[in-house]
Amino acid sequence: MRRGVVVDIEATAHAIEDAVTRAASQAAREVDSVYVGVTGDHIGSLNSSAIIPITRPDREITREDVEKVNEQSRVIVLPPDRQILHAIPRTYTVDGQGGVRQPIGMSGTRLEVQTHIVHGAVTFLQNAEKCVTKAGLDVADAVLEPIASAEAVLLPTERDLGVCLVDVGGGTSDIAVFYGGDIYYSAVIPVGGNHVTNDVSEGLKVGKLEAERLKTEHGSALAEMVQEDEVITVQQVGRDETRKLRRRALVQIIEPRMQEIFELIRDELAQAECLNRIPFGLVITGGGSQLRDVVELAQNVMGLPCRIGRPQGIKGMPEALSHPMYATAVGLVLYGARQVSSDHGGKTSRRSRAFRGFHKWLARLREIFGI
Repeated sequence: MRRGVVVDIEATAHAIEDAVTRAASQAAREVDSVYVGVTGDHIGSLNSSAIIPITRPDREITREDVEKVNEQSRVIVLPPDRQILHAIPRTYTVDGQGGVRQPIGMSGTRLEVQTHIVHGAVTFLQNAEKCVTKAGLDVADAVLEPIASAEAVLLPTERDLGVCLVDVGGGTSDIAVFYGGDIYYSAVIPVGGNHVTNDVSEGLKVGKLEAERLKTEHGSALAEMVQEDEVITVQQVGRDETRKLRRRALVQIIEPRMQEIFELIRDELAQAECLNRIPFGLVITGGGSQLRDVVELAQNVMGLPCRIGRPQGIKGMPEALSHPMYATAVGLVLYGARQVSSDHGGKTSRRSRAFRGFHKWLARLREIFGI
C-alpha cells in the first residue's frame, strides 16, 4: 500500500492473510471476518443536517423518529465515484433546544440532527475490500482510521470539551476533531512518516532501511534540541565502510518535513474553523508520533497543548501493544466491541447482520479482555 491506498492487490492480500492467520493462532480462535481501517487522500468529509416533524398525539420521540431523521441526513448529493463510509450523528435539536444527545423519550414537535459524513472513492474502497476477500475473509465494516484510533487513545473529557486526534502514519497524517463527545470534523493530510524517511534517504545518500534506522534511533523533530558535538555512524549506498556524521545534519533534514506536516494540519483546522473548538489541543499517535521532540515541535507550530496518545482500554493488553503505532489496531478491536454492544441493544451497523459468527467471536474477546 502507498499513502493509504492499495498499489499491489496480491501482496496486500498475502500480508492480510499472514497477519490474520498468526492472530487467530495466538487467540486460538477462528477468524472469518475483519474490521478494515481505511485512509488515504481520497477521503473527504462534510456535515449534513435533516429535520422531521413529530406528528403523533403524545409528541413523544421514538426510536423510529430518530432512525428516520438520521436516514434523511444521509441523503446528500455525491459524485457517482464517491461512497459514504460513515454517517455519524453529532447532535440533536428538539424544538430549537440544541445539544441533545439522546432524544428518544423526549417530547417535541420537531426533531433535527447534525450528522458528520465521511466519504471516499468507490474504486479505492473496492480495492481494499478485494484484498480482504482474496485473503479468504469477509469485511464486517470499513472504519476511517482516526475514528478507530480515537477509541483507543482519547479520554472522555477530551472528546467532550474539544480535541484533535492526529494519527501520523507512513503515507498520511489523519486528523479527527471531537467536540461535544462526538466527531466534528475529519480530514487526511497526504504527508506522513515515510516522507521523512525519503528525505533522509535522499539527503544523506543512504538506502531506505538505513534512513529509517537513522530516523528512529537518532532522529528528532527539533534541531535546537541536538548538541553540536553529537556524532552518528552512517552506512551510505555504494560504500563498504561507514562514515561519521554530525547528528544535527540528520535532524536538519527531518525538522522541515515534520514542521510542514503540522503546518498543513494547522491550516486544515483553521480553514474548517475548528481551532477554537479544541481547547485540549492535539493528541498525536501513530508510528510517526514516536520521533523525539515531536510534541515540542507541534506545540510550537500549533500554539496549543499537545500530548502523545497511547492505546488503552483493554484489560490485560501486553505492554508492547501500548505503543502509539498500534493505536488503530487496538481501536478497531474496541470499535468492533462497541458494535457488538449496539447490536445487543437492537441497533446494527451497516454490514453487521451478515457476520454474526465474527461478532460472537468478538464478544468472546470482550469477555477475555474485560472490555
